Amino acid sequence: MFVYKMEAMTTEEMQRFLNREAEKGSSEYEALKALVEILEIEFPKLKRKAK
Repeated sequence: MFVYKMEAMTTEEMQRFLNREAEKGSSEYEALKALVEILEIEFPKLKRKAK
């Protein structure tokens, strides 16, 4: 899979990327994961409080 890095993407660019991923047959999860990699962001890992 080709992954490229960007400083920033507009909403329109993100939508075009997701549209291309859908056309390629990627699942929603796969497409969003690829977008996260491109944007160089990550889902936070939160610590759970003990009850």
